[in-house]
Amino acid sequence: MTSTLDNVAAETAADLIAGFPFPFLEDRYRYSTNVEPAEQPVTTPAGQWGTAVVDIDCEYRAELDQRAVILAADPTRHAVLPHMLPAAWDAMFTLMRELDAAYPEQMQLRSTGPDEWLWRNGILGIEQHFRYGDATTLPDEPLRYITSQVQEDIALLDQRNDQLFVDAGVVTFAADWSFGFDVGMSFLEIHGPVPRVRKEGVITRAHEFLKRLQPHQPYRRTNWTLTIDRRLDVSTELYPEWGPDRESIQFVDDAEFGRRVHLRVEVQHLIRLPDSGAVMFLIRTYMLPLEQLATVDPWRRRAAEVLAELPADMAEYKGIIKYRDRAAQWLRDAAPTPPAPTGPGMPVWPATPPAIDTTGAAFLVVAIGDSAETAHVSRNWVAAAEAVGATRLLVLDTLTDEQDRAALDAALGEALTGTRVLVTGGQYDVMTALAIAREAGAVPAELSSFVVHTRDLPLYCAHCRNTFRVEGRAGGIVTCPGCARDLEIHEHHSSTMGSFLASAAGGDA
Repeated sequence: MTSTLDNVAAETAADLIAGFPFPFLEDRYRYSTNVEPAEQPVTTPAGQWGTAVVDIDCEYRAELDQRAVILAADPTRHAVLPHMLPAAWDAMFTLMRELDAAYPEQMQLRSTGPDEWLWRNGILGIEQHFRYGDATTLPDEPLRYITSQVQEDIALLDQRNDQLFVDAGVVTFAADWSFGFDVGMSFLEIHGPVPRVRKEGVITRAHEFLKRLQPHQPYRRTNWTLTIDRRLDVSTELYPEWGPDRESIQFVDDAEFGRRVHLRVEVQHLIRLPDSGAVMFLIRTYMLPLEQLATVDPWRRRAAEVLAELPADMAEYKGIIKYRDRAAQWLRDAAPTPPAPTGPGMPVWPATPPAIDTTGAAFLVVAIGDSAETAHVSRNWVAAAEAVGATRLLVLDTLTDEQDRAALDAALGEALTGTRVLVTGGQYDVMTALAIAREAGAVPAELSSFVVHTRDLPLYCAHCRNTFRVEGRAGGIVTCPGCARDLEIHEHHSSTMGSFLASAAGGDA
């Protein structure tokens, strides 16, 4: 039984990682409207998200059960002011249509006559006939009815007197705010306490954008914070239950810290409802513990940088100021340990990109290949180097290309004494670039490198005495692109030549 449960937990974790909407596009975060058209898939290093406005995942039943418990305990999480009843019907019908389009095998909305509809939710075993606008044909108020079947929280905004007011909603998974308190407040009033947003004009731009929304043109944005434990409901009302965790989490061991601290991301959809004209604000919450986040190395590195750089006032508002530094360090320390070289003749590559040498007079950053990690590393180097001295970024496709080699030769020839050369890319390109730099006169103290993959290498054939790019590893057998011999790649490389030695497999000449 334990094995079965472990397998289920592993599959659930894999699903949640694959669909996780990692929110950081760069190594720093500032408040912004950051809106984009909805229903555009986003590919990540772990999978994909964003294909539908309403997302159903492996937590569907569990989260709906949590919502039902919360609503039973605290009715203030659900409110529909009298003038918003048409908007509630509009929201329910719009979400049914979205579910029908995204999950046609499990969800169906079918017309059975004028204003008569049949709704089926195959996952929950629901079949409901209703007349649009007739409350007697539903078992519950329409907004509460539909939020019992979607994982999203919903807020409905009424537009009047050139302002937006939060006049209806069902919000059970709030991140340190109180829906019951905010009902009836304007959008601008609700966001008043957020640091920087008024001074920088972010909230005003967001307000104007929302007022210009058109029906059938949904948009989305993301927001994030950190949460202790897998708590969806961290509303203001329950602060005595979860607030003390922000203090106590500082004193747990590293394993518990990584298991309990979660990156919490909200995907917020912004939709102008077609019949009522109200704005529907969908808030879907996703959480991933740091220990799982760290299994996706580009996420681990970027989240660490964002947390370390985040200004104190923003960390304070998000409620993470007491433990964000530890979270950043935990993620940095979670870097995968590279396999140790199997022999003394193997190159040793750093596990993380080395810091720039601040004693350098100037910097030449060389990024080779189209890997996203290569771009990420080179951007970080450039940002750090520009704060110290003159910096040049050279982006190349591959050093098997003569024009790219010539461009590198020219850049090295123009480099002044004291220039630090930083190279990132695949193993072949990095080894080749370092050899070219040494030939141009660079000494070891002037060179830094970071290899993003070791799938390929420069191979020196002892028989045809040429160097080639091959896919392989030390100890493996490849066919020489020059003499067509089967070659064994030796655990022996030359930094001067920038290549591994290879000779006929089995000693055959």
